[in-house]
Amino acid sequence: MNINELFEKIQDDFLPEELNGEFLLQDNCIVWSYDLNENLEEIEYSDDDDENLFSFEASSSEELLQEAYQDDLEKLNDLLDEINETDKWNFSEFEATESIISFKIF
Repeated sequence: MNINELFEKIQDDFLPEELNGEFLLQDNCIVWSYDLNENLEEIEYSDDDDENLFSFEASSSEELLQEAYQDDLEKLNDLLDEINETDKWNFSEFEATESIISFKIF
């Protein structure tokens, strides 16, 4: 399987809402990226929720990025295992900024 075929397989097997980030084909690699600013859902509270407003511990940006990365990486590894391509692809280390995390598949 070449990089184009793998990209098509990823696109065919995952609906956009099933993934945290997105996969893009760039040159001879696939880039996965997740932008926290684009994916952060605002939580609306009613006046009745005042006592619950501070009853949760907010996750840091770093934790949210790591969770998105780990979740999608696990899904990708499951797919590669399913199609017997696990040993044929390499992953770069992830790169993260304050609000974006990404890695490459080559």
